[in-house]
Amino acid sequence: MRKLLLALAVAVPGLLLVPLAASAANAPAQIVDCSGAAPWCFSPNPIRVTAGSTVTWMNNTAPRHTATSDTGAWTTGSIGPGGTSAAVAFPTAGTFPYHCAIHPSMTGTVIVSAAAASSPPVRGLASGGGGPQLPIGAALLLLGVGLLAAARGVRRHRPHGAGEGIDKLPHQ
Repeated sequence: MRKLLLALAVAVPGLLLVPLAASAANAPAQIVDCSGAAPWCFSPNPIRVTAGSTVTWMNNTAPRHTATSDTGAWTTGSIGPGGTSAAVAFPTAGTFPYHCAIHPSMTGTVIVSAAAASSPPVRGLASGGGGPQLPIGAALLLLGVGLLAAARGVRRHRPHGAGEGIDKLPHQ
């Protein structure tokens, strides 16, 4: 029973907090064949994200490509056909033009808007609006720790079997 309580005390809050970790946005972008002057292009263009988000690029074409900041602040490195770049973080608001270092005619822009700070802070809701995550997770964690402590206390202070623990008078 004690192991079950310990497992629940660890697992349930962890499961409730997973959506918080996943809430950092990742915007997928693609490198695609396009109709027009350039044979390949970035899509969508521009990419719109909020501050703190990341962007990954997937190469859906035959040749290798990069997504490289025009200022040299970041680059995905070479992305092979069917490959996906590592995530590039955009912690601050701004407009960030980029290009393919292999095919300079391929250009794009990442537009990063500030995180919505105009409204009062709202507790994170579970997907589907199921209620606050962190307060419930913290409460369940505390409940689990409390139950474990109570179970240990009961085990330490439970009465012994018949005749055990009774002080016997020393023999005269």
